[in-house]
Amino acid sequence: MQGRAGPDGTDLHSAAAARLFAERCRAQLAGRADLRFYTTTDAIRDLDAVRKAIGAARIDLVGISYGTRVAQQYAMRYPHATRAIVLDSVAPNSLFLGNEFAGNLEAALDLQFGQCGKNPACANSLGNPRSRLDALMARLRADPPQVSYRDATSNTLKQEALTADDVAGLMRMYAYTPLASSLLPLELNEAANGRYEGLMALSKMLGSQMADQMTFGMQLSVVCSEDAAGFKADLAAEGTLLGNQFSDYLGAQCQAWPKGAMPADFHQPLTSPVPALVLEGEFDPVTPPRYGREVVKTLRNGRLLVLRGQGHNVIGVGCMPRLFAQFLEDTNARSLDAGCLDALPYVPPFTSFNGWEP
Repeated sequence: MQGRAGPDGTDLHSAAAARLFAERCRAQLAGRADLRFYTTTDAIRDLDAVRKAIGAARIDLVGISYGTRVAQQYAMRYPHATRAIVLDSVAPNSLFLGNEFAGNLEAALDLQFGQCGKNPACANSLGNPRSRLDALMARLRADPPQVSYRDATSNTLKQEALTADDVAGLMRMYAYTPLASSLLPLELNEAANGRYEGLMALSKMLGSQMADQMTFGMQLSVVCSEDAAGFKADLAAEGTLLGNQFSDYLGAQCQAWPKGAMPADFHQPLTSPVPALVLEGEFDPVTPPRYGREVVKTLRNGRLLVLRGQGHNVIGVGCMPRLFAQFLEDTNARSLDAGCLDALPYVPPFTSFNGWEP
């Protein structure tokens, strides 16, 4: 589930349509690029060539999200050239991207929506966001309503059907950033009262932004070479927001996409004495804190910091930039005084369109 449509307008609401999009993308790119050679293994080989070209004996690696896979693979293949690594929102080497997205999102939304229940103003005025979301999804799957809304980019009035996929995509991407997801309980309450225009406008705005930012070709070159063989359906994911769409849709696309080579031990954990600082957000919907705990088990000079109330990509939050700089200075994660992170506040939910309660 990469969004409602690909950049060329192809509808991605079925595995067959997703494969068609991949075939069209492959045809456009194959004339100027060999799509087998855009994998993580190729990227780290290029990175080491750059290291040699600039005359650096060792380098520090800072990876965020997919970048943490790159950093771990580089440290595994070129240990002599790795001085330190910082892994922000880490994906363990053992992970097959796509298999756990549905469950991770559900858990993160439960945590984030749980903040409403702890806030009397939110609980009293907006009810239970999780229950409202479940009821909304059932309604949209049965009979998507036609919604008039104001397009955020053109300011024109439009009308379209609000689908379950629209809402699922919005929930997933807004959950990355609690500052954004704090608006969702209010919008779910609006929808419960028959007012869907806010959700529709946000979904459409998000979709247009994502279409311009996603590098679909590289994503498929990586995932189809490194993850597709490990795709599996999860019965527990049925009935969730995302279901098994990632593995189903990406699996269909990978049937049509060229695949590169992958080392036999690619999915083995990084076991290394390299100094490592591992960062996770408490509410991360895609790389939850348990991933960080898994990774540091085999990094004897590693330390995990879980940032309270935060989502995905946390290196710039609060005092984290100072801690990050100190770690790169002395490469001693265990000596960091991380008490300053205790001051991170939880983001309160919006209780009205005027914003948070004072």
